[in-house]
Amino acid sequence: MDVIEDKTKVSIAYVLKEKTGRILEEVPAKYPFVYIHGYNNIIPGLETALVGRKLGEKFSVEIPSDLGYGAYRDDLVLQVPKAELEDVGELWLGMELEMFMDNDIREFQLPDTADEFCDDLNLDDDDSDGIYIVKEIYKDTVLVDGNHPFAGKDLIFEVEVIAIEAPSFTELETGFPDHEDDYDDNFGDNYEDHYDNDGGFNENENRRWR
Repeated sequence: MDVIEDKTKVSIAYVLKEKTGRILEEVPAKYPFVYIHGYNNIIPGLETALVGRKLGEKFSVEIPSDLGYGAYRDDLVLQVPKAELEDVGELWLGMELEMFMDNDIREFQLPDTADEFCDDLNLDDDDSDGIYIVKEIYKDTVLVDGNHPFAGKDLIFEVEVIAIEAPSFTELETGFPDHEDDYDDNFGDNYEDHYDNDGGFNENENRRWR
């Protein structure tokens, strides 16, 4: 298959930048990002820009925040008493916590998997359930942020189309690649080779795609 269209399995390499030119994320051709096109599983601005692109094509596209990771929401920044996090255990900056609200009772716990992190980020959600990142740790409280790390940012993607394939039956049914753990297997212990050290990906974080 040579052209990206709905219900194709697409592999891309990319460099993600802020409009200032600062690199936020890099995914090399050797370890591409794989998704099924047309299932709204990546940000809408990028999925639209990929329509009709050809195998091997390279392009750059600017994506405003409303077509990317949405506006930054102040209501998703919470000051949480440490007493609420006693069951979580040791806390550290950048730690990811999943929050549940039930009848005004708030509970935090660790996400079970990297997929759970990606699925539960607070993107365009009206409620406050989801994943929160520890931003500051004080004597009696912890500041957590439920915004996507790229929320409120206008972005530039420099993309290369690495592969276009026919998806399997299960991929068409689920809308996701069969082997979502390939990303973790491929990167192994070499995370630092692919992401910047100044606010981008690090070994304690997972790719935050939607």
